[in-house]
Amino acid sequence: MALQRKAVKIRRGRATVTGDKRSYLPRYTVAFACHWPLLTGETGKAERKDDPEARKRWGCTQQLPARVVPLQEVFVNAPLFCTLCCLLLCTALPLSAQQQGYPLRLTDDTGAAVTLSARPIRIVSLTLTTDEMLLTLVDARRLRGVTLFAADPEISNVAEAAARVVHKLDISVETILSLDPDLVLVADWSDAGPIRQLRDAGVPVYLMTSGVTIASIEDKISRLALLTGDTEKGRAMIAEMEARLAAVDRRVSKLPLEKRLRAIDYAAWGSAQGRGSSWDEMLRRAGLVDAVADFSSDEWGQVPLSKEKILQLDPDILVLPGWEYGNPRGAAAFFSQVTGDPALKGLRAVKTGHVFQMPERLKSTTSQYIVDAVEWLARRSYPGLFR
Repeated sequence: MALQRKAVKIRRGRATVTGDKRSYLPRYTVAFACHWPLLTGETGKAERKDDPEARKRWGCTQQLPARVVPLQEVFVNAPLFCTLCCLLLCTALPLSAQQQGYPLRLTDDTGAAVTLSARPIRIVSLTLTTDEMLLTLVDARRLRGVTLFAADPEISNVAEAAARVVHKLDISVETILSLDPDLVLVADWSDAGPIRQLRDAGVPVYLMTSGVTIASIEDKISRLALLTGDTEKGRAMIAEMEARLAAVDRRVSKLPLEKRLRAIDYAAWGSAQGRGSSWDEMLRRAGLVDAVADFSSDEWGQVPLSKEKILQLDPDILVLPGWEYGNPRGAAAFFSQVTGDPALKGLRAVKTGHVFQMPERLKSTTSQYIVDAVEWLARRSYPGLFR
């Protein structure tokens, strides 16, 4: 069969072959033969050889370098030719693409289609949740940027790892494009304008909502692992979460419902998180009862609480902020204010010393670190079960 030449276009290390469909071998096969050293003949030694007629026949434009053999000589060595074919297959299709099924087309949490042509290796994360997931899921060298908050140990569970990522970003289109990302992860509530600009520039942008239950967070991890081509690592992350949650459940499940402690998180602006929040999920998994679960929440998921309402509910555990945005001393001042308030001295939580300041990085997390939050609450609420 006559061999026909194909033109090859290389972009970011991946070959796109165009040309006559009847061609027996693509041109990059010839380029491989013309420019890679091969063993020859029965001696098994590489030889310097150049054949101008062969170069003309195969379409090579440059003289063959030392220690290279024209392609036609390869055909006399069948084992060597088989090896060449295997190498060509590996070169033409990266292993990750073979394993993960790229190009990959998914729908993000807003219903928008996102297509990845290959496994992303220049990822930009613009949510703290995806920062925390990705810094466990992928090699940090694949991250071109994370959020400004990722390196703050008060609110981030990956501050040490995030410090090694060079770029700390907000949603600046110009800066993001300068990093040449092949995947950008953004919160679903982000401004539509910059997202549209990024997409118009050809950047795959995946919008993600925050998970508020263990199941939804695990689903986010699975989707993110599929996007990044790290499904095995994603499954391992979820398996670890489930194992640790099961260990907590084995202890707290011994408690009858009527003996489970009732808890409230009380914010400085006078509200608590209610049913359907990640906080509600943390309490339930830690063997606690959300004392405001039966109250209606506002549009932000908050239940307004007056001092009178707190006294009426009289929770066993009162959880106060461990951090206040823009005010390093704000959380400590609020703790002193609540525990020293004469009107709240009669609260069961105050009298028994069960007023806790919970680290904000745990209280507000919607990543796999929600398991750390569950463990933190369970151990402080039921220390006797964890001895």
